Amino acid sequence: MISSIECDKIKAILYSFAKEDYCRKCEELNLEELNINTSYGNIHVYKRGTGEKKIFLLHGSGLDGAMISWWGVMKKFPENCTVYAPDLLGYGKSDKPDICGEDFYTAHIEALRETAELLAIKKFYLAGISMGAAVALGYALKYPEQIQGLFPIAAWGLASALPFHLFSYFLLQKTSLMILLFKIIGKSKWLVRQTIQSYLIGNKSKVTDKMVDEIRRVCGEEDVLKAMKDFQRSSCDKKGAIPYYVQTLHKLKMPVIFIHGDKDPLVPVSDIYNIVNLCPKGKIYVLKGCKHWPVMEQPEKISTIIQENMKKQ
Repeated sequence: MISSIECDKIKAILYSFAKEDYCRKCEELNLEELNINTSYGNIHVYKRGTGEKKIFLLHGSGLDGAMISWWGVMKKFPENCTVYAPDLLGYGKSDKPDICGEDFYTAHIEALRETAELLAIKKFYLAGISMGAAVALGYALKYPEQIQGLFPIAAWGLASALPFHLFSYFLLQKTSLMILLFKIIGKSKWLVRQTIQSYLIGNKSKVTDKMVDEIRRVCGEEDVLKAMKDFQRSSCDKKGAIPYYVQTLHKLKMPVIFIHGDKDPLVPVSDIYNIVNLCPKGKIYVLKGCKHWPVMEQPEKISTIIQENMKKQ
């Protein structure tokens, strides 16, 4: 039986490997790391390039982070475009304040506004995946004059309710069963791989042993579990899913480029087809075979789509 001291040693080794991987990624892309002190807490930002056109990339929830979702996309951007990928509040190297419930999305939106302001960025493009897409949509609706183009990827925030909503509401708001399930999955390499292949990544060859090991590592981190719990409990009430932007999409006058996997089981692509025309300049790119984490499956394709649409502005 492994002692608690031995467990701590194993964790320290795993954290060391993760830190080395982040350092390698930063060095490979010649990334600059910034710490932006907002009123909501410190935001850690990865920056690449020095170009006039600027874009922020927002990651998703749970085990995600800027360098997990966006590294593959960032490395395909040319140096003449300035790319910012922040760890959102509660994630990665950013501060982890208590934000849950009604203040959750407001905190993320306002922290991003302050980050852009402190970086003296007045206009920019904005992309986000899943929860990050919900933050991006909310930001564009609140501060449309700042956004030159919007790229929601596998977007949360477009469904009025969760599947079996009242049951899901009870499960997320009144119990910790989903967090317990997350911990159980993290104990098994096979379960982690099956979960990724069922919900996140359609191309099995993209699910590497390294990815599985990294996800198993973070499944046991209290900060990760807290971030997931805060997201889940802030994303529905008894009446429906939160946020729900469909009724306000007509207000988005900038180009809104939806990018979505045709095999996404969490946000069906049919949901996007149903709403894309509500945006005056809405457009959709469907990625064949992709599920809910397309930035991990086709980062080159997504980078190309974003860059081509930025050139049109």
